[in-house]
Amino acid sequence: MVSITASIWNINKKIDYIVSHPYRVVSEISKVQTAVAHNNRYLPILLADNENNIDEIRDILRASREKNQKSLEVMKTQYLGDPKDIIILEAALNDLDMAMLKSADVFEGQKRDSQEVTQYFEHEIEALRLHVEDDLKTIKDFSSNKVLELRDRADESSQRAIVYAVALGILLLVFTFYLLRNENSRNEELNRRQEVLQDALNSAKKANDAKRAFLSRMSHEIRTPMNAIIGMTTIAFNYLDDQKRLTDCLSKITFSSKHLLMLINDVLDMSKIEDGKLNVNNETFDLKKLVGALVDIHYPQAIAKDQSFEVVISGFEEEKLIGDPLRVNQILINLLSNAIKFTPKGGKIKLDIKKLRCRRDKIWLRFVVQDNGIGMKQEFLEHLYEPFEQADNGVAKKYGGTGLGMAITKNLVSLMDGAINVKSEENVGTSFSVDLPFGLPKTEVTANPTLDELKVLVVDDDRDCCEHTSILLEKMGVYVDWVLNGYEAVGKVRTSLESGQGCYDVCFIDWCMPDLNGVETAKRIREYVGPDTLIIIISAYDWSAIEQQARAAGVDAFIPKPFFASTLYNTLLTVSQKGELNIEAIESAKANYEFHGQKILLAEDNDLNAEIAVELLHLVGLEVDCAENGQEALDMFLQSAPDEYALVLMDIQMPVMNGYDAAKAMRNSPHAAASDIPIIAMTANAFRDDVQAALDAGMNGHLPKPIDVDVLYQTIAGYVK
Repeated sequence: MVSITASIWNINKKIDYIVSHPYRVVSEISKVQTAVAHNNRYLPILLADNENNIDEIRDILRASREKNQKSLEVMKTQYLGDPKDIIILEAALNDLDMAMLKSADVFEGQKRDSQEVTQYFEHEIEALRLHVEDDLKTIKDFSSNKVLELRDRADESSQRAIVYAVALGILLLVFTFYLLRNENSRNEELNRRQEVLQDALNSAKKANDAKRAFLSRMSHEIRTPMNAIIGMTTIAFNYLDDQKRLTDCLSKITFSSKHLLMLINDVLDMSKIEDGKLNVNNETFDLKKLVGALVDIHYPQAIAKDQSFEVVISGFEEEKLIGDPLRVNQILINLLSNAIKFTPKGGKIKLDIKKLRCRRDKIWLRFVVQDNGIGMKQEFLEHLYEPFEQADNGVAKKYGGTGLGMAITKNLVSLMDGAINVKSEENVGTSFSVDLPFGLPKTEVTANPTLDELKVLVVDDDRDCCEHTSILLEKMGVYVDWVLNGYEAVGKVRTSLESGQGCYDVCFIDWCMPDLNGVETAKRIREYVGPDTLIIIISAYDWSAIEQQARAAGVDAFIPKPFFASTLYNTLLTVSQKGELNIEAIESAKANYEFHGQKILLAEDNDLNAEIAVELLHLVGLEVDCAENGQEALDMFLQSAPDEYALVLMDIQMPVMNGYDAAKAMRNSPHAAASDIPIIAMTANAFRDDVQAALDAGMNGHLPKPIDVDVLYQTIAGYVK
């Protein structure tokens, strides 16, 4: 831009130069030429016709001379050529002027056509005039050429200036556009910041309103269980002699205390999350145990509301995972509790666990919690994971809660590098999908007894359950058939017998099926197969209500859903082992071992395993008390006399309380035999880590399943005299 301005200034300077130098010289030369020509032409006439005007003629000549001198002065300062040219011209003009003045003196009074005048002008004046003309021409030609040269330069400079000007105009336009765009961007940025600030202000106001509403709700939520605790405590003091009323009060106090603890935990967890102090652990845990605990917690809640509750696992057989079981449990408890809370009576709750993908030592699982409850409005879904948010005050008042559960759940999922998605429709239901990654521990592979001689039939109206069970069994070497209803199952059994393919060794039959339920299906199958086939009812529900009816129909045992590989494997091992107990083994055991008068406490949740173990123990004279879970075994031990039990056989994977925890509780109890009583683990978990875990829990030894009769008796003999 500076160069363009300088170029334009230079052009103007050149134009001024042309005007003030060569061009002006040419102009002055023209004046001199005019004066010379005028004097030369008209002086003879004046001399001849103005006899009385000699003085005026002299004045005219002097005036002309003065004008010429002025022109010469201008030319001296403006002429760009050789200064001698001006000096020569000046001398020639002086000679001419002097000759002109002389003519006025010499030829005064003579006629125009006088021969002397004519000769003087032709010879003297004309020669001087021509000399002046030549000098003028020299100066004029030089100055004219200079004018043309400078004009050409000016034209070139003008063209460049035009190009520069156009470029400058374009640059100015671009620069102006850039400034306008930047200004527009700044305005947009200012508007955006204003919107952000306004949104932040609105969010802050909304957060404050939500927190005020939260504090109001929390005041009510906390006071409700506190009132119950205080009130029930007061009532309990007045009924110390009434065991039934006291138990009722303590039960309600316990429930209210747990509810109050849940509220406090939510607030503390949210506080930790906001402060960035909530950590995620990585440890090996048992998915089967975690799912069992979820079922134990939520199944009674669902039954209390007349809801169906189901857990389905499909697509994988891994049970040991590396992750944070506490946080996984917390996520699923939040989702399942909400599903039960916001689903009316008669509704359905389902937890579906499936494998997304598996790579080397890592597996991704998807947990889907579905319900057909009240659902949520689409506009609320945008704020679902915000702290202190609930759909509306009516929901808060009707269902209670802190409004922190989903915010905590979202943060826990994020901390575990997972993802959570929700689909919901008002008055239709809600589906939460949680994808979480887990590590897979390195385990030692142990040889397992072959099951390839077993033939199994699976009957379930859930196709995913059938396919999942079939995959697990086929990996164990079992021949598997599956059908989707009771009528097909009965037809399958009949066809197998009539075609000579033989009877099924085991039939797994779902309890709740449409048209023909599990008990009726078992009854009809039993009519065809007789006593040789083992019929097992599978169910996600408490089967105590139908147990008597089922056994009358020919059912041998019950196992819970969802199916895990270890559950199926242990059951089939029991079936296989039961067939291997022959007369020779029994007689050999009776001859070598005898423990009459001794009593053993057996903790075993599987009916078939318990039946076999009791039979083997009775063969050598042992009395047996059976417990169905770790908590029941602990209670029986605590209520026993100091020397009542000679030994405890403890299964590991049990509901309510597992074998490890039960053994630790026994060792730490005030019972007189707590430190001395032998506790032997009896489980299908036969890895080195499992053996060490049993010893760490305070157990004395480890018996792997399936039970080897000689090893069992030899182990007992080492502790029972």
